[in-house]
Amino acid sequence: MIAPFLAAAGLAAQSGGCAATEDRRTPQAAAPEDGEGGGGGASASSGASASGALAGGGFDPAGEGGGRLDEEGSCAQTSAETALLPLDMLVLLDRSGSMLGSKWSGVTSAISTFVTDAASAGMNVGLTYFPRGATGQNDCEHTTYEGLAVPIAELPLNTQALTASIQDTSPSGGTPMRPALQGVLFSATAYQDANPSHKVIVVLATDGDPSGCSDNTVASTAELAQRALRYNGVRTYVIAVEGSTLSNLDQIAAAGGTTRALDVTADVAAFSAKMAEIRASALPCELLLPEPPAGATLDQDRVAVRFTSGASGPLEIPRAADAADCGAGPGWYYDSEQVPEKIILCPTSCRAVQGDAQAKLDVLFGCAPALN
Repeated sequence: MIAPFLAAAGLAAQSGGCAATEDRRTPQAAAPEDGEGGGGGASASSGASASGALAGGGFDPAGEGGGRLDEEGSCAQTSAETALLPLDMLVLLDRSGSMLGSKWSGVTSAISTFVTDAASAGMNVGLTYFPRGATGQNDCEHTTYEGLAVPIAELPLNTQALTASIQDTSPSGGTPMRPALQGVLFSATAYQDANPSHKVIVVLATDGDPSGCSDNTVASTAELAQRALRYNGVRTYVIAVEGSTLSNLDQIAAAGGTTRALDVTADVAAFSAKMAEIRASALPCELLLPEPPAGATLDQDRVAVRFTSGASGPLEIPRAADAADCGAGPGWYYDSEQVPEKIILCPTSCRAVQGDAQAKLDVLFGCAPALN
């Protein structure tokens, strides 16, 4: 099996991920009128207003029905419950000889803390190392890294396997970064294809630059990260440990869609905080757009999102035109206005939903949404 993003000598460019099925989509309705801000011609005529929706990190249930949906209307009859996409993380850890000592103990202690942290519960995490140093395996071949040392599985069920693997591993060897990242991205993109309702990321932690092996360069390593991102959205985060060249690792992180490497070169004790930072930034506030009711086609301008918290009744999250339209207020927007596959929550709404253990989300069809 050859991962699509690695096809044609391992570097064939691909576009997009899974293609949308056209039969569940209808062409976008007429362009929005002036003042409707990209709501696609929808208006707030459903009776819901943004005033009662998420503001300042939580919903304001006060007011005369502000933000509340008409439970007697057609929306209530054509809703589909949904949930935030789960986060899957594949950790690629440098175990080269230069990691021996305080760097290794600091990094592995931080990873052990991360996988035992209650805040990580529900994530799916897998782990592997480079070089593998296994008998009969070539550390310069990407296939050596396609099978993870600890297969990806949900925390806390996978915690013991992860911590045991760390305890049984010690630093040795060189830095075959490119083949290692290629093998892990093979696994990550294949896993993303097989689990479209998940968000998959790779975390590369290293104290060096690529060395040894043919074509094991910063540029070729960054190119792999970029191709995985373009293929199906798998992002590559990079943590730079003392001894690495930060500007080189910045190239890999930027190509992988994460702007720059996270710097712990001055203090490996900061590694734990960087892992938590990755978890917070990568945890998706995305919902797969459910199929519309049987016999219906999707009118993307008549879709509303309802939030039911543990402390209040059902309230509507208003629609934003795009990420830039979110501002500091509540909202949601489509991943694509042309062929939407997902609903993405604005940061304020995201924090409120993630912070409510009893949160329930529904997508309602046939309703003109309130606009941000």
